[in-house]
This record gives sequence, structure tokens and C-alpha cells, in this order.
Amino acid sequence: MKIFKSILLVITILLFLMLILIGSWAIWEHHRNPIKAIDMDPGKVTLTSDSILTSNLLSTYRKIILSTERIGKIEALISQPAETPPRGLPVVIILGGLEIGIQNFQLIPNPGNNVIIIYRYPYSPRYWYDGAAVNQIPIIRRSVLSVPSQVVTLKKWVDQQIWTDEERTCIIGYSFGAMFIPSVYHLAAYKKVSLQPGVIAYAGADIFDLLKTNLKNLSQPFRTMVVWIATTAIYPVEPALHLPHMNNEFLIINGTKDHQVSEYSWRKLHQLIPEPKTIIILDEGHMHPNKPELTMKLVQISQKWLFEKGVINP
Repeated sequence: MKIFKSILLVITILLFLMLILIGSWAIWEHHRNPIKAIDMDPGKVTLTSDSILTSNLLSTYRKIILSTERIGKIEALISQPAETPPRGLPVVIILGGLEIGIQNFQLIPNPGNNVIIIYRYPYSPRYWYDGAAVNQIPIIRRSVLSVPSQVVTLKKWVDQQIWTDEERTCIIGYSFGAMFIPSVYHLAAYKKVSLQPGVIAYAGADIFDLLKTNLKNLSQPFRTMVVWIATTAIYPVEPALHLPHMNNEFLIINGTKDHQVSEYSWRKLHQLIPEPKTIIILDEGHMHPNKPELTMKLVQISQKWLFEKGVINP
């Protein structure tokens, strides 16, 4: 009996210490300066791969890999018009969903006389919706927190290319990628990297709510615990922390039938984004690869708005 009591005491002490450690970690994550957490020095940046995937009379499609000393490889797909004027071309960097590839260029039927770049995330499995990936939270955390610095580093590399019009470069985000736009634009401003007006489509401003809404294959109370741990792990990219610091103009698009981003979350996003801003609310559900018509509609809305703002060419 004494042995069981001793074991129970040890377990109780260990659980208590674990709660103290987790609580201390959570307090630190939720109160530290988020810009310091995502401001990662890439070190030396080198173009290590530049391959042509396909080309035609109008455009060339390439895949590039930038190697960095400290923030991993940066991969991107580029659609570039056949001819480049002396002043260069406007550049649109797209942060899309998790599963992206060259086929996504087909959803931009009229790219115009612009360079389109699709950024590829450093960690691509669909962990955002998969509760089975809980054991990979540390890897996910490192990858997610590196995204803003990777995108800003990619933008700085783009500015060095002869085909770039440095005064007309913007970043737009759709769905998963839209979550990063506030932290990317905030970090760019902090690093004095110039960006033009951008687009935030189908995003919200509360990571906890977003994860809770999407991790539906987990039962309570385990679900709440996992969501809380995951939220804390990637809290420095919480949009609500960065939205008030974005000193640019944005187009924000959401849908009334969206079951992946709650109305509470997207209305909070709308409220926190400073003026000037344009808000469009569609009578649509969430964008999905199985709904290419909706994606192309969002692309057309984005193109029209960016053209009216003088950011891109027709």
C-alpha cells in the first residue's frame, strides 16, 4: 500500500511540474513581441535551382529554390511573360492553400503582363485539418514561424531581378495562405521592405477559433487541449497581433456560407484591419480545389481591384 501511495505521489508531483512548465511556456508565447519571434535572419541567400517546367509563346513557367543559411529552403513557382519591358513587370506573390503546384496557374486564366509567383510552404502535409499530426507540432511550429521571413526574403530576391518593377510588387493570400498576410506585411514594414496593396481572401483573425472549427475529427476534451497547444505553438503569427500594424491598403474577401472560417473570426478580421480597406462578402462557401469556378472568381475580383489600384498591368 505504501508503494502505491509513493507512486501516486510521484505521478502527482510530475503532473504538477508539467502543468507549471506548460503554463510558463504559454504565458511566454502569448506575451512576447510577435515580430521578434518571426523576424529570422536568413543569412546568405543563394539561388541553387532554376528550372523551366514548361513554356509557350506567351509565358515561361519555372521552379526556383533559394537556399538560406538559417531559415531553410524557399521554393516558388514562377509564371513570367515572354517579353520584359526595360522598367520590369509588376510581381504578384501568391500564398495559397497547402496543396499547390504548377496546375494552380490554370486558375489564373488571364495573368496579363505580370509576373505571378506561387510560394510553396516549407511543410506541406494537410496538418491544418489532420488531428493525427499532433506529434508533429514542433516541426509544424518551426515551419509556420519561418513563413513570414521566407516570404519577405523571397520578395527581397525578387526585387533584385531585372524583370521586376520594384515599385509594383504585392502579396495576396487565399485560404490557408491568407492567415500569413498580416504577419508578412507587418514584418515587411518592420524590415523596411516596400509592398503594394494586397489581398486577404477567406481568412479570420483568431487561430484558436480557426483550429477548433477545422479539427473536427477530435473529440472533447482532447480536441480543446490539442487546439490550445497548437494555437500556443504558432501564436506569433496570430493575425490579430499584426493587423493593427499593417500600414497598407487591402482587399478583404469572405463568404457567408464558409464553414471553415467562422463569421465571428472573419468579422474580427474586418474590424482590426485599419483603413483604407475594401470588404467584399460573397454568398459562397469556403474555396476548395474541387470548386475551381469559385477560385477563378476570386482571382478575377483580386485582379480587377489590384488593377484599379495601379498595382498590376492588364
